[in-house]
Amino acid sequence: MRILLVRLMGLGDVASILVPAAYLYRERYPEASITVLTYQAGEEIMQLHPEVDDVMAISKAQWPDDLMSAVQQFMQLGESIAAQQFDLIVNLDTWFMPCFMTRALRDTGFTVEGNYLNQSVASFLQTAVAGEIAQTFFERPGEYMESTFPRMAMWHRPWWQKAPETSYPDFYLKTCCDFDHDVRIELPCEQDQALLSEANGKPIVALSTRGRAGYKHYQHSDELVSILEGNGIFCWSQFDGSVPMRTTLNRLHASKLLVTVPTSTQWLGRLAGCPSLMLPGPMSPTLLGAEFFAPQRTDCQYCYHEKECPEKRDFECMDSDPKALADQVLTILGESQ
Repeated sequence: MRILLVRLMGLGDVASILVPAAYLYRERYPEASITVLTYQAGEEIMQLHPEVDDVMAISKAQWPDDLMSAVQQFMQLGESIAAQQFDLIVNLDTWFMPCFMTRALRDTGFTVEGNYLNQSVASFLQTAVAGEIAQTFFERPGEYMESTFPRMAMWHRPWWQKAPETSYPDFYLKTCCDFDHDVRIELPCEQDQALLSEANGKPIVALSTRGRAGYKHYQHSDELVSILEGNGIFCWSQFDGSVPMRTTLNRLHASKLLVTVPTSTQWLGRLAGCPSLMLPGPMSPTLLGAEFFAPQRTDCQYCYHEKECPEKRDFECMDSDPKALADQVLTILGESQ
């Protein structure tokens, strides 16, 4: 039996959703050959997965912003997939284009599990060419998506705004997709010997304190590093994609703690078995599944507004005191010995 798992989202999403999904499908189908379809740097992660037999990946150039160009690219991708004659195609993605492609494969006669477009490809194309589809249609999965997963409708509600009791991967895979096995966010790693040698016996702490969005920027990173190094901690930070993924994971595996903002690095830490101290900003620590998190900074924190601060406080919720944060790091390291 040949299975294709599809998840084309970002790096952290590959780590937190596609990695555990491959374990889940291996448990369901022990003798199957499992191929995954992922996006950009997700290919490096999935190539390290012990239960994945083959990895397919698409680049940014293969996913253009223009709708009809993207449709053409994904139709070609679907034809390439069809030629491989998979016995089961599982779309774990919620974005429009993967759902569109999965519908095309379903209409061709392939056995499909997961999410797909809620209308035929011919019907959609007729409407799209006529210019009768609003942009908001593509931004709201509840408008374009059907699913074989029995509780996927829960994904379309603002479930994250009600003090979630579980993390995002658990909610998606166990609640929405109805998997009943543990969510394994882990990959085989070895401690990076070069990093251990450089640290020369000191406890190692990784720091990832800046993401692309404003709410993912911790402004006191240099001061935090200075305090930690003054207390005999070896600090490192290189999460810009310039280091091979295997090396990054092995470095994290050699680290005692990862101090991070809510970005993909946190999930890389989970893959490597390195606990995280999270600076969650407006995101809920429960939602992020962090092992440790900085104390709540503002009364309006955990509002889930990512693009701008609704209180016009310039994401003050990210402004944790570096001395207090360093003390928290030292306490965690002390308790882990």
